[in-house]
Amino acid sequence: MIDSHLHLQDPVLLENIDVILPQIRSAGIAKLVVNGRCPDDWKAVGDLASTNQEVIAFYGLHPWYVNGCRDRWEDLLRGRLKSDVTAGIGEIGLDKWMRNHDMARQRMAFASQLKIAQEFNRPAVIHCLKAWGALKDCLDNSPFTGRFLLHSYSGPADMIEYFVQRGAWFSISGYFFREDKAAKLAVFDSVPEDRILLETDAPDMHPPENLIATPLSRPDTGKPANHPANLSGVYEAYSEWAGISRQETRDRMKRNFASWYSGRDNQEST
Repeated sequence: MIDSHLHLQDPVLLENIDVILPQIRSAGIAKLVVNGRCPDDWKAVGDLASTNQEVIAFYGLHPWYVNGCRDRWEDLLRGRLKSDVTAGIGEIGLDKWMRNHDMARQRMAFASQLKIAQEFNRPAVIHCLKAWGALKDCLDNSPFTGRFLLHSYSGPADMIEYFVQRGAWFSISGYFFREDKAAKLAVFDSVPEDRILLETDAPDMHPPENLIATPLSRPDTGKPANHPANLSGVYEAYSEWAGISRQETRDRMKRNFASWYSGRDNQEST
């Protein structure tokens, strides 16, 4: 299985990584796309990638961290990409849902990272909440012509065709299989099957209880956290939703991941 988006460097997971990684492997997860959020955690992401063959590093400035980011972060990002030719750019994007958002600064940071993604010919992972019009505007005015993943896509169905033409893949997290998120899951009926990926967004986006294969609690609050091994439940739920076998889901996700991450033709990636 392939987790197309998570944050293994998050302290909730990293502090117990010697226990969590064997559980991930036992669950049958072969690849983990680990997304950085800001320069402060890029080293942890890089260290995970250099010591664990399952981890693919993505480095990015998340919109939640734009306001407090240090100067010359673009140089640091370029340095990371130069030193790791397998790395992508993420998690980047736009967010009007967060409090005190500065959309002008978010758009500048996002545009800069799209430019860098084009410069290095790397795939990107994009976060977007309540800012779909702004995202379209940024893409329309960007030189970026590469492949990108709209992780945990929660946008409107009528924008899917535009995003597909622009180079998008769309990921479903276990969170979308909650009963109260049925409307968000229904949007994926409009997504071509070869443009869908699956993710956990661990330790966030907690799935419904019936999809939790490996429970995990946050040490500071005792509240539930999302374990990466819960990807097995996401694969099961998707198989049922799509009306295909578990093996067909694995094969489909392998093909779709190869076409997004490496740009290989979908038919060649089996």
